[in-house]
Amino acid sequence: MMRIASIAHNTFRESIRERMLSIALLFGFILMVSTYALSPLAVGAKQKIIMDVGLAAISILGVLTAVLLGSTLVHKEVDKKAIFMILTRPISRLEYLIGKYCGLVIAIVTMMAVMTGVMVVMILSGRGQLTPAVFAAVYGALLETVVMGAVVIFFSTFTTPILTMLFSLGIFVMGSLSNDLRIFAQRYGGEAMKLVTGVLYYLLPNLQVFNLRHEAVHDLHFRGIDLLNASLYAALYCSVILFFSYMIFRRREFL
Repeated sequence: MMRIASIAHNTFRESIRERMLSIALLFGFILMVSTYALSPLAVGAKQKIIMDVGLAAISILGVLTAVLLGSTLVHKEVDKKAIFMILTRPISRLEYLIGKYCGLVIAIVTMMAVMTGVMVVMILSGRGQLTPAVFAAVYGALLETVVMGAVVIFFSTFTTPILTMLFSLGIFVMGSLSNDLRIFAQRYGGEAMKLVTGVLYYLLPNLQVFNLRHEAVHDLHFRGIDLLNASLYAALYCSVILFFSYMIFRRREFL
């Protein structure tokens, strides 16, 4: 456990120093401030615009940061031959991957926490109300990002950073639309399309289960059991993805 914590701590420090994290925070701050400045154009919907765009920015920038940072975590150390020094120590490849993943998640959580704080300040300064649905939506966005972080780690174990980013973004888009594609195929597609969309539905992460922005913006009721199920689903999916990541990584030869 101490070895995993050490790798996670070093990964977190490296991720915080990366320009990508600073750019993401700056972009998110500018986006939220711009929304706050333009929101008076929509009479009676000021807080809804701030909340909607703020939650969307937290979700999207969280995923993009996971992709941008995670795609280079393993490749950078392989390219610099630093991984030889790490793996010659009493550290297994499984501990290495889990440590990298945990460090990435901690960096992302830090970024999302800062952005959430900015959004909360903007809502309160506009005399808006913070409902439990708002924090539930942020938690859902965090689960979504954690799942995507595991997907990025998976691709980074066997391909280049560019391909890792492309594959991960493709998974994000398809995972966000998998349920809609399945419904469309069931209504209008043939047997082949139904089979393909059905397989993709169960293989890809169903990211729609983490999306509670609609409930937060319109102050709708949400069930606590849904958050619990989403948490269990995220934990199970990440465990499976990290297991397959390890199975690939342990067979990889470093030249």
